[in-house]
Amino acid sequence: MKRTIWLFCAAFSLSAAPANSLPDAFARMDAAAKTFRGMTANLQQTVYTALAKDTSVSNGDIKLKRPKPGEVRMLVVFTQPDQKSAMFDGNQVKVYYPKTNVEQIYDVSTKKDMVEQVMMLGFGATSDEMKSAYDVTWAGAEPINGQPTSHLKLAPKSKEMQQRFREVELWISDSLGVPLQQKFTTSGSGDFNQFTYSDLKLTSSLSDKDLQLKTAKGVQIKQVGK
Repeated sequence: MKRTIWLFCAAFSLSAAPANSLPDAFARMDAAAKTFRGMTANLQQTVYTALAKDTSVSNGDIKLKRPKPGEVRMLVVFTQPDQKSAMFDGNQVKVYYPKTNVEQIYDVSTKKDMVEQVMMLGFGATSDEMKSAYDVTWAGAEPINGQPTSHLKLAPKSKEMQQRFREVELWISDSLGVPLQQKFTTSGSGDFNQFTYSDLKLTSSLSDKDLQLKTAKGVQIKQVGK
């Protein structure tokens, strides 16, 4: 009898899915994607340069809006250590430096699909969309700022993305189904860019006006790359 009970328990432990797994993370992402329209959060950006062994940290706020599938708008306002703002509207990236009152405009229309793929990664994208562009593996359960998340590692499939990123990591919130942290490791150098979100709130009320750069009178506009 004892042997029968032991065999039953062993069989159950082998067949039962773990409480946290890649399918669980995908299910949370897919549920969130159905209703995702936008988010606001406090943002901490960590940039690591491997050659110099240098780490820099910037803090600010982010607003992101997904008007419809395949489109994204974003505004980031950094307040520390240096003030600057960056806005993405689909075809352009605009960066404003208040100290010099200069606005730089970058035309990214030829790279729009790739830029939006990176920016939307985990925010409104479904697991099928993610799996079509990346090989995804489960790295375990890991808290970010005390909140439980699912840590995923993504390897780009396209050659273009492979040239830019060796690996992308996401920490998907167990409660919200969106990333609380993203990490992009550059191919070859080992440099990385990490974004950590706190006080993240999902919202559908962001307007286009909410995502506009706020510049001072007499701002000098520079078209970069032209």
